[in-house]
Formats: sequence, structure tokens, C-alpha cells
Amino acid sequence: MMKPKFRIPLKLKLFLPVTIIIIIVVVFLTIWFINKSISSFENHIQNNLELEVNTISKMFERESALKLEKVQNNLKVAHSYFFQTPLIITSDTIHQIVENQKNNVKHEAVLNKWYHNNKLINCNNDFVDSLESVFGGTISVFQRIDSGFVRISTNVRKFDGTRAVLTYIPMESPVVNAIMKGEKYYGRALVLNEWYTTAYEPFYTGNEIVGMLYVGDKEKDMSELTRIINTLKIGKSGYPFVFDKHGNFLIHPESNTTVFEDEEVLKKIIENKEGVIEYKQKGKTKTMAYKYFEKFELYIGASVVNDVESVEFVHNAIKGAAIVGLISILFLLIFIYRFTSEKLYRYFNALQVSNKKLANAELALKHSEKLANMGQISAGIAHELNNPLGVITMYSNIVLDELDENDPKRQDLQLIADQSIRCKNIVSNLLNFARKNKIKVEEVDIYEFIQKTLNSVVIPKNVKTDINCKIKNKIMMIDAEQMMQAFTNLEKNAVEAMPEGGTLSVSIEEENNSVIIYFEDEGIGIAEENIEKLFTPFFTTKEIGKGTGLGLPLVYGIIKMHNGKIAVNSNNNPENGKTGTTFMVKLPRIN
Repeated sequence: MMKPKFRIPLKLKLFLPVTIIIIIVVVFLTIWFINKSISSFENHIQNNLELEVNTISKMFERESALKLEKVQNNLKVAHSYFFQTPLIITSDTIHQIVENQKNNVKHEAVLNKWYHNNKLINCNNDFVDSLESVFGGTISVFQRIDSGFVRISTNVRKFDGTRAVLTYIPMESPVVNAIMKGEKYYGRALVLNEWYTTAYEPFYTGNEIVGMLYVGDKEKDMSELTRIINTLKIGKSGYPFVFDKHGNFLIHPESNTTVFEDEEVLKKIIENKEGVIEYKQKGKTKTMAYKYFEKFELYIGASVVNDVESVEFVHNAIKGAAIVGLISILFLLIFIYRFTSEKLYRYFNALQVSNKKLANAELALKHSEKLANMGQISAGIAHELNNPLGVITMYSNIVLDELDENDPKRQDLQLIADQSIRCKNIVSNLLNFARKNKIKVEEVDIYEFIQKTLNSVVIPKNVKTDINCKIKNKIMMIDAEQMMQAFTNLEKNAVEAMPEGGTLSVSIEEENNSVIIYFEDEGIGIAEENIEKLFTPFFTTKEIGKGTGLGLPLVYGIIKMHNGKIAVNSNNNPENGKTGTTFMVKLPRIN
């Protein structure tokens, strides 16, 4: 008797090839999606690096422009000071050994004796030192000799710290070429062995150029640039840095890294001036964006370790895509198996739904990346705003001081100055609130310290202050700088709460091993529902434009860093008695 042949059901015959096709299609789509996401992520990293490099380049450009403008203004001030008293050039001469600042060759030169303000100015530095206290920077008075222009009075220093008196700029210098044409010189110039942003102007006896006046400022304030750049971070592993054409790192967050190790990569960078390059360093693959900043003759770079940046993203992308793909396959297989014979068309519909889900997942992932990028850029903007706001504040006040009291422009300019100060305070408060400081305690007399805080607060005439100290040992250990900020915040709030006037009372008491300070005002008080929100960041009851909501949270943070406590008691209802607010600050004594 023959055994019956095993027959595969028709439904299963239809199901198997469809199953294989579904698996192939879903796997292909999953791989494509992962590759697309990784490529998008890599482009995002490159764009981030280029943005960081361009931001630092603009910061350098701004510093260069500001320094040039500064030395131009300083030269005007120096000119005014120098020529407000007559310069007397006598026929008396002295023989001096002068030194070429370019090659250090020395020779003897004959100098005329010059008198300024009835004093011999040759090798006398009273004038330049007085100007240094006015606007800082370097100042020199030059006398013309056959070899060039020699410094007869200067605050420029040599490497050994001595003054560069009797060093001279040779005739072939671009500075001297401009001066001998009767022109002023503004721009980069080599002062001894360092590059400065400079301003020079000639002065005459009759029609003859006999000397020149100089002011300058170091072209690169590397310590300040290092501080700013080292605060910038890119992703988890990235950072910006600065290096010269020889590969020497001028600014780098890793102190043990001093030179660019890969000479081939450095060669490509120097050839191209600007771009993005991938290279290996200490076994790690890195992506770096770079740009040559010609004015300072240095390169700005920013790099990330590829694996560190992408490993988590790739892992999540593969995991997410695999889960979506597996769910899609199972869903489609069950669906098709049940309805292959009579509802095959639903298979195509289900496939479309699956593809749509994958597309939506990709869009959601890209949107998430954009949000992360926005957050990163916003953190950098807070740091970048400080410099331009400082410049606006400084120069608006300079121009304001120069205007006549009746000038109609004063009101507008005063508004600019006030608002720029307000913006700078907002940014400063944001950075202070976000920064985690460590306290640096020092010994202070708490009574004298509170007097000092009150003296630093603008108190209107209708507000009186009173300090009542009830402790014998007034000496305690606190971080004076931070506590000054905390106490003045409380005192300013108290003054602002008393628009109709009143008394700000500060009481100092002691409990066990702690000092308790009460700041009490007779103001309008705080609504009960707002008291619990006072130390919440960005919460404020002040009018729009008059408060940031960061003052009290900052006070709270400083008190907590001292292991102290702060509490509030307030009444804003006259029916319940006298209105006003009392802040209690309890600080433990630190031995």
C-alpha cells in the first residue's frame, strides 16, 4: 500500500514566497534607514564643528576690530596729553648705544635732548607711565635717528622685564615708511618680538619729521581666549582648539597635548586653509573642521571622536529599526497568513502602512536631532553675548560722557546704555545660575561686611537702614564675593518693595554654632501663593523687563553652598497687620 504524499497547503504555498519577499524588503528598508540615519548624523556632526569654528573665527575677528578701534582712540588721548604742554628740542646732544629691535644689532647714535613739561624726556618714563594708568596698553615716544626711530620713553618691556628704552625701529620697516610720508599708521606691527595692534603718528619741528608717538595693545590675549574657548564643548567628546602653522597648540583643553602629531594631516590643513578632514590619532578616528585666521596667523580647529559620538546613536538606530522591522514582519505574516486566499489586496495596504511608520520614525529622529542641536547652540549663545554687550555698554557710556548736557541725543544714548547693562546682567545671571561654583571661604567681620553690602546698594532718600548686631564674636568664615552677591540681592529686593519709603532693618543674632541674619522691610509684602515659588528659577512678580526671576534662586544656591538655610515670612494684607517681608538667613560657623 502506497503512503500518501505530503502536500503543502495552497495557502502555505502562497504564504512562503510572500514571507521571503516581506523579510527581504523589510531588512533592506531597515538597513537603508540605518545608513541614512548614520549619514544624516555624520553631516550633523560636521555642520556642528564648522559652526563652532566659524563662531570662534568671528570672535577673533571681533576682538581684532575692537583692538584696532581701541588703539585709534588711545592715540587721540595720547596726542592730546603729549601736546598740551610744549615739547622743547634742544641742540644739546647725548651719545647712546641703541639696539635694532629686528636683529638686535647695537651701535652708537647721537640723540638730541628733548624736554617735555620742563623735564628731560630722554630715558624718562613719567609721561608713558601716567598714560598707562589712563587707558592701559603700551605707549612710546620715538626720536628720529639716522638708523630709524628710537624709543626714548616707553613702557614696552623686553623678555627679561626691562624697558625697551633705546631700541629702535629700522628705516625699512612698513611703520617707518608710512611715518616718513607724513601718514599715520594703523594695524599690525612687530613690537620687539611680539605682534601688536598699533597706532603711530609723526610729529614735526617745522616741516621736518623728528619723532613719532605710539600706542598699542597685544594682538592676542591668549589667556582670555583660552578661558573662553575652554568653556566650549561639542557633543560628548568634542572641543575646539587653536594651533599655528608648525602644528604647535596654542590653546588646547588637554594640557599634555602640545603639538600636532600627524604631519601629513597638518600638511593638508595648511594647503587647504579651510575644510573638514577625517584622521586617526592614538588609534581613534576623529573628524575635524578647521579654518585659517590670517590676521592672527593661526588655525582654529574643532574635532570629535567619531566612535564616541556615533556609538550610542548607531546602537539606538539599529535597535529601534530592528524592533520596528520585526514588528512589521510579524504583523504582515499573521495578516497575510489569515487572509491570503480571499483578501490578498490587504497585504499591499499593510505594507504601505509599515513603510509610512518607518518614514515617520525617520522624521521623528531627525526632529529630535534638530532639537538637541538647538539646545547646544543656545548654551553657546549665552557665553558669546557677554563680549558684545560689554562693548556696547563701554562705548555707549564713553560717547555719553563726551556729549553736552543739553544734547538731545543724551536721552536715547542713556536708554541704550541702561538696556545694554540690563541685558548683560540677564546673561550674567543665567551663567551664574547654571554654573556650579565651589566656595572660597575667608575670614570676615560680619557686621562690617553687612555695612559694606548696604553701601554697595543704591538706597533712595525715603528709605532708612538700620543694623542691629546682637553677637559678640563677629568673625566668621564665608565666601565674601558670593555672599556679597546674595546679601545685596536681598537688600535690593527689600528697597524695591518700599516705593513709598520705610526702613530696611538688618539684625544679626546667634543660635548654637550658627549666625542668623534677618533682612526685614516695611514694603508691600508678598502674596501667600507666591512665597513657595520665590526660589523657582525664572519666577518673578516684577513687571516685564524689570526682573529675570534668577536673583532669589541664585541667593538660595549660594546659601546652600555654605550649608546654610533661608526662609521667608511675609504679609501683604494690611488687615492682618503691618505689611512687609523678612528673609532669614542661617549660616553655620566654619572653623
